[in-house]
Amino acid sequence: MIKPVMLKPDSLLTFEEGFILTYPSKDLKILKRRVEAIKSLGVDLIEFTGPKEVSNVDILGKGTRNIVVKAWVSGYTYALKIRRLDSSASSIRVEAENMKIANSVRVGPKLISYTDDMILMEIVYGKPILEWINAQTDENVVRRVLFKLIMDAYRLDMVGLDHGELSRASKHILIKSDNEPVVLDFGSSSINRRPSNVTSLVSYLFIRGVMPNTFQKLYESTNREEVLHRLKQYKQRPSKEALNSLIDALGL
Repeated sequence: MIKPVMLKPDSLLTFEEGFILTYPSKDLKILKRRVEAIKSLGVDLIEFTGPKEVSNVDILGKGTRNIVVKAWVSGYTYALKIRRLDSSASSIRVEAENMKIANSVRVGPKLISYTDDMILMEIVYGKPILEWINAQTDENVVRRVLFKLIMDAYRLDMVGLDHGELSRASKHILIKSDNEPVVLDFGSSSINRRPSNVTSLVSYLFIRGVMPNTFQKLYESTNREEVLHRLKQYKQRPSKEALNSLIDALGL
């Protein structure tokens, strides 16, 4: 039997692929409820495609708390993040509310709508940041992208939202084909702890030595101790002045 590539919401009730909505369980009662939720978001079709596979079904992404599928709404494609049944019932709503905060300062994928179990958002295609850097030959382009990322991190700091995962930036930043960076995945974000977005990102990129050898010139002129000093100053008292001082030390 050929697997369907696209299904209308009601068809999810009759095809095995529908149980992707209740992963990792197969719960028909919850499936029916989630199909109605999908319809309330305006989703016309679910497309089973992507680099990940769950239960022999292709999807866009799989995490410890959610799975992500491609959704069609009025002829446009979006990412639909669905809460796994083995994750916290409040996780999706909190993530969506934090995405709304991030969007208010022009950071992250655009939030379209959400329910208690799902987030409909802009779909982002791109390369993970380290893969993108490895493929680059233009040092100035890399500088611009890193500068934009640090500014995104700063804006998150200023609105009091800690992303929570920028110390592992390679998994949470994509660079689009137009060289625009996008910070993804606000599932670990919080407004209830002190933001450390700039310090986490700069530490990851410049202190831990993850930058590829092809771009040694980008940071060989930086004084590591001076960067650490200015990073500490920024952490103690985040401000535009402290940020500019840090960026200057980084040579960006």
